[in-house]
Amino acid sequence: MTQVATLIFALVASAVFALAQDAQDYQVYTESPRLLLNARRLRLLKRERERQSLRWTQFDTLMSGKARMPEPAFAAALYGVVTDKADACREAGDWSLRSKLETPADLRQAALTYDWCGGKLPDSVAGPLAAKLSTAAKLPAAGIAAVRSRLFAALAIADDEPKLSETVAKETVETWWKRGLLPKLSTAVQPVRRPGDLYALMEMIHVLRDNLRIELKDDAPRYFSELPPFQLLTYYPQPWPAAENEYRIPMYTGNGDPVLEDAALSRASEMALIAYDGNPQPVQFLQGWIMQDRFLMRGPFGIPYEFLWGNPYMPGLSYQYMPDLFHARGVLLVRANWDEDSAWFACIGGQMQYFNEGKRVSVNPAQMIAPLNVGDVTIHFWRDGMRFEAGTLPVPSGEDQKRTNVELAFIVGAKPRSAYDVEVDGEEMYEAQSDEGGIIALQFQRGRKTGVRIKPAMAASIRLK
Repeated sequence: MTQVATLIFALVASAVFALAQDAQDYQVYTESPRLLLNARRLRLLKRERERQSLRWTQFDTLMSGKARMPEPAFAAALYGVVTDKADACREAGDWSLRSKLETPADLRQAALTYDWCGGKLPDSVAGPLAAKLSTAAKLPAAGIAAVRSRLFAALAIADDEPKLSETVAKETVETWWKRGLLPKLSTAVQPVRRPGDLYALMEMIHVLRDNLRIELKDDAPRYFSELPPFQLLTYYPQPWPAAENEYRIPMYTGNGDPVLEDAALSRASEMALIAYDGNPQPVQFLQGWIMQDRFLMRGPFGIPYEFLWGNPYMPGLSYQYMPDLFHARGVLLVRANWDEDSAWFACIGGQMQYFNEGKRVSVNPAQMIAPLNVGDVTIHFWRDGMRFEAGTLPVPSGEDQKRTNVELAFIVGAKPRSAYDVEVDGEEMYEAQSDEGGIIALQFQRGRKTGVRIKPAMAASIRLK
């Protein structure tokens, strides 16, 4: 009887799960524009035009002056839908028809053009463009940006091909998201690292919520709660001066100058995340970080994103009050302080960099002998039989409210997900675990100097003997 009951329970559970999946309606009922520009956001942008805000005037100056825009259809369609100018929409439509739509970025531009400007496009443009979007939406897509653009293409023509849009939306959520990216967000070390991919993900969470009431953020609450501090602390402290504005530069590898388009998309991702939900405290710190006019993107690539997402009226908190340390799931990011001449250290998935006095260097833990001190945090580099002295920081005075009596130390370069024996002078030995990135976090009492020894933990069988 027990086996029969178990079988019945399993069958019922499977049926309930199947019904729950079928309960989600993937048919699109919203009206155009439905991609990024819901009614509330479009009203906001039109009010920005009326107010002659800084973002609008810079965007208008470039568009009215016929500046060469790197994403011409995106810029022209945005300008057209806000100003109700048919010639700008026609310009976006002509570009989209000429384009072969061979890249995710170009397909995205064409989809936005059709969605934002459909009513202002002549039939000779709208019909062929819808056909191109239909063809693209029927093709498989790999990679976050490509999946985003395929979804955009399908939703843009939802009025013409509702079954196609429903199919693509369902495949995006049920297959690509739930079986593909979502498990990685829960287990991998920051799997969405490329700024273009992060921005594509931010666009998708907006579009799926606006049109299908699907909250992707609810499926990965830890990832999205960790994203704001990760973003802030992954930037090098010193800004990059460009001709049009200053840029915050996210951590990158290799020699040479940074790619400023990546810096722009990283900032756009943050503005889109704020626009999605500006209430959580980490997001309000992010808003405080974003709303500095010296970093407002004024160039031809960045200004359409700046105008689309920037909202200076949303309240924010000073990022100076946000912790300058982030450690979670194989990632360690630490600044000495929030000044722009601060020292900075990063370890992401075993890859390490150090920034100090305007210079960034890659760190090879095998070649590091002395620890690094970044503010009040000490970073040691793993080696067999390692010993070091802890408790060397002075006890904070009563005037310093930010510091505590705890001294933080991290050991990087250890074996991931492994146990280590920690011996502190005058205390019992205890066991510490390294995380996914081979990082061991330790705490000591400030002002109490003591010797520390660390070695791989003994096997349980040896301990028993």
